[in-house]
Amino acid sequence: MTEHGENFAHKDGMDTDELTKMAYETISLAHEVLDVLHLEIGSSAKKYKTEDEFLRGTLINLKEILADPENYLDSWSYLETVNLKSFVKGIEILMSHVEKTLKKPQHERGKTAF
Repeated sequence: MTEHGENFAHKDGMDTDELTKMAYETISLAHEVLDVLHLEIGSSAKKYKTEDEFLRGTLINLKEILADPENYLDSWSYLETVNLKSFVKGIEILMSHVEKTLKKPQHERGKTAF
């Protein structure tokens, strides 16, 4: 809170530092799938006010990627260099992690990552 009583904690949405351990692992797992994917997911946190909103939004994004993985890879100029089957498998693993995280109550997801 500022000296004027204003609270800017969520002015621009969440910060990844506010994510629980399990939710933050989503970003780490995304990095294992594709370097730009973790940047994309991490930066999307600012669009959401809560961790569950962030996870649901991430899940929607992952489903869109899975619907047309070639287009996603091509949009980042990775179509020629990334194995499509491995990429799809990585997205599926990531989606499974997000779904598992959403099913757990937030207080059981571990403390914030930082």
